[in-house]
Amino acid sequence: MQPPMVGSWTVRVHAVRPFTIHGDLYYELHVTRTDEPQPTGFALRVPQHATAREPAPDQTLVVTFLMGQVTSAREAL
Repeated sequence: MQPPMVGSWTVRVHAVRPFTIHGDLYYELHVTRTDEPQPTGFALRVPQHATAREPAPDQTLVVTFLMGQVTSAREAL
């Protein structure tokens, strides 16, 4: 699934895989969108600075995009 250039998705986290690129921490999140009638899984890469804490499985997050990149991932209320 292609991320939007601008906008937000609400997603359910199924797995989290931390990794580093040149010393910067990222999280690969395996998620499904909550607004799809038949959700399909996909991966999102989230930089550590875009989250308040490490994401965890079974969380519901609101993920914000700019130019197709994740700029924020916060827990849904």
